[in-house]
Amino acid sequence: SAQVPSRLPKGSSGQTTMSIKLSPSRGACHLVTDCHNLLATRGRGPGISKMDISELERLADWYVEHFSDFNQLYNNLISPIRHNASQADKQPVESHLEALLSYLEAMSFEELSLQQLRLLGKLGIDIYLGAEGAQFVVGVIRTSEYDPTTAASRLEEAVARFNEANSGFAQYRKALEALLLDDDSEPEDVEAIVIRVGFQNEASIKNLADWKESAKDWYEIIRGLALAANEAPEDTKIIGASNGSIILTLVGTLTLTTLLALISKNIASVAKEAIGIGNQIEDLRHKKWLNAAIERELRKKEESTKAAALREIVKLIKKRLPDLDGEKVTALEGSIKKLLVFNEKG
Repeated sequence: SAQVPSRLPKGSSGQTTMSIKLSPSRGACHLVTDCHNLLATRGRGPGISKMDISELERLADWYVEHFSDFNQLYNNLISPIRHNASQADKQPVESHLEALLSYLEAMSFEELSLQQLRLLGKLGIDIYLGAEGAQFVVGVIRTSEYDPTTAASRLEEAVARFNEANSGFAQYRKALEALLLDDDSEPEDVEAIVIRVGFQNEASIKNLADWKESAKDWYEIIRGLALAANEAPEDTKIIGASNGSIILTLVGTLTLTTLLALISKNIASVAKEAIGIGNQIEDLRHKKWLNAAIERELRKKEESTKAAALREIVKLIKKRLPDLDGEKVTALEGSIKKLLVFNEKG
């Protein structure tokens, strides 16, 4: 999976790295170390690697900014439910429920990177936020087996997790401020954009042979986009890598990164549909209902979906870059095809 999480601060050569040579108070130094280790590595395993200080700080800022709203809405819903569990005079719940659902369904996570989203998952709070959170709340309240005591307890468990995460993020920010490591919001260089590419599932890199193949594919992907943007592939730099599921950190120009984001956004649904067709074929094969004619038709549908998506994406890019000629279009189509395969794999 590929994501464009943040702009590269002016004067930076890549991901934030810090070598602390000052001698601050022992307590503050230990606090930032402990909080960073807790937040950056909690539950770490395949799919999440250690994040740098600036990325954790941005996540902490995002969480603390939104915390009071969703936490209050959850508590507003819990209050009448908890009351109704023990009192004869029942209080209305629906208005509080609708307010919470509206908020959760409108939540946006677009400014968060894959790493940041995965950390929310490792902290156990992602299932209570956004569309997934709305589904959780509906499952608790609008069920034929609804019980106010049980419902209140499940919602209170979500609030407890919110408070625990908020405490951790608040301590982390406080420790950074104590060490004068908080982000002073340097002017951004809009021509330098950080791109993180995660190699996971079938796209994971286990050995040098895998890496050789992936490097070749990503050279062709960047080459096609660079050609379309009138740039050289060498203008996109590798500035870091991390383990877990390998995450390669690149930095590219605004134009190239915008193209990559546009393509990634449009092929996500296509990759999902292609995987669905593949799963359908395997399911029919397992049930022994698959024959050559059915598989041929399903494969044809899969290829037709990809071809239509390719035409639509090229059309969108031509609106942004009207001077694309035949050679550039060919290279661009090659990049899109490889990105589609990459997204299908993981």
